[in-house]
Amino acid sequence: MAEPAAGSMILSENKILRIFSFFLFYLGQGLPLGVSQVALPAWLVMNGAEESAVAAIIATAFLPWSFKFIPAALMDRYAYLAMGRRRLWLICAQMLMVIGFAIAAIVAPGPDNLEVILSIVILIGTGSAIQDVAVDGMAVDILSDEEQGTASAFMFGGQTVGRALSGAIAGFSLQHYGSATTFWIFLPIILLITLYVVVIRERPGEKRFPWSEGAASPVNLERHVGAWWPMARAAFKSLIKFDSLKLVTGSVAARMGSGMFSPMWPIIGGIGFVGFTTAGYSSMVSSVDLVMAVVSIGVGSFLTLRLGARVASSLVYSTYFLLAIFVLYGQAYWSAMTPFIIMSCVWSMHDTLTSICTNPLRMQLSDPTVAATQFTIYNSLSNLPVTFGATLFAVLGGTKELGTVMWTSGGLMLLGALIFSTLKAGSRHEAAEPVPEFN
Repeated sequence: MAEPAAGSMILSENKILRIFSFFLFYLGQGLPLGVSQVALPAWLVMNGAEESAVAAIIATAFLPWSFKFIPAALMDRYAYLAMGRRRLWLICAQMLMVIGFAIAAIVAPGPDNLEVILSIVILIGTGSAIQDVAVDGMAVDILSDEEQGTASAFMFGGQTVGRALSGAIAGFSLQHYGSATTFWIFLPIILLITLYVVVIRERPGEKRFPWSEGAASPVNLERHVGAWWPMARAAFKSLIKFDSLKLVTGSVAARMGSGMFSPMWPIIGGIGFVGFTTAGYSSMVSSVDLVMAVVSIGVGSFLTLRLGARVASSLVYSTYFLLAIFVLYGQAYWSAMTPFIIMSCVWSMHDTLTSICTNPLRMQLSDPTVAATQFTIYNSLSNLPVTFGATLFAVLGGTKELGTVMWTSGGLMLLGALIFSTLKAGSRHEAAEPVPEFN
């Protein structure tokens, strides 16, 4: 096997490189999220769209993330191991995002072209979701148990930073320059991240390019299953464990509740309530997300290290419930811009902390031999409820029936918090159940 040259960027050999790389990858996948979850909904609200149209964009934005187990299974089954288990898939996912933004820039929809906008949201979201699958599988492969809490904080913090930057840029550009310019702006950034993925390697001795010297790592040769039935058996064995079933149930309830906030926020921040414009709302939310990402990294690392992921997850969703109650009964306080910005800080921090605190639970319960498949099933079953939550927001009557919406949202999050509190995995002192092994 060829030895790596001195100074080579190899993830398995450098902890700082690992943490930085996963932060950067998540920042990259956050770029489409800022466009689809922040800027486009605000653009539609300020141009007179119905609440159901805003909910449709949010629901559609999470759809590709709800079916990530399909590319995940393909990644676990098929891999060019000489370049690492995940890296070639990661490069392809990055290029898919490049293509998606280029097509969106060429099509250049207006705010009244809802069907076209929904198609674009699906397209760029698919590239981002597949990238996320590759990165998550790589994280489970590369990170040690001790690094998972810290890495999780930086990963989801990075996604929030990417979402914040793209939301602010896209909101301003949509209002002043239109959709074509908005989508073209992001292409150079995504290309630079793609080049970074080309430069790094997962483990020593692997190829950087298909034509380079190198060979598959013994670790990856041992872990790669390469057959459908053993993969399905291993994933099923882990998924039907009691802790795993409880994690899925708690995630579905809690994420459905928190998902009802996503379409509501640009609506209550818009002309009918607080009075933000497209650029003003997008810049405010993005600035808040950027600051709170840094805060959440620190708070999330502290909570997961001090309390364990189980208690931290339960605590965060319990306080999220209190935010729902304040939205319902505190409108006299938050309907002005400054209080709304403060309330947005609380929402942004909670939205990031829920991911930071629950991510180690999913990592600990994933079998490394089928990491991409199982970990992504967990994530898919956390993302699909957001689509349901956004849809439920509209079905229950939106802001016209805020009492019903917020009590439903808060009740679901409290149920999730209760279920998380009963998990064995994620304790500060107890290790997760051992993963199954192949015979």
